[in-house]
Amino acid sequence: MVFETIRSLLAEQLGCDEERITMQTVILEDLEAEREDLEELMLSLEQELAISWSEDDLKTLTTVADVVAFAENQI
Repeated sequence: MVFETIRSLLAEQLGCDEERITMQTVILEDLEAEREDLEELMLSLEQELAISWSEDDLKTLTTVADVVAFAENQI
């Protein structure tokens, strides 16, 4: 469920096909996202999954798997 939520949010936010997004996807490189896109994703997850995060957390979130693990640890 968490992966599907993240994949859906990323696809909508970046205007890309959900099939491009896997657990191994490197968000800033593979999806050509900006740091602001990652921040927007985290804000959306904050609302969707009731998680909390800080600017420092963004430095450790590289792949979709990183974001999924982070979110699952918060739930």
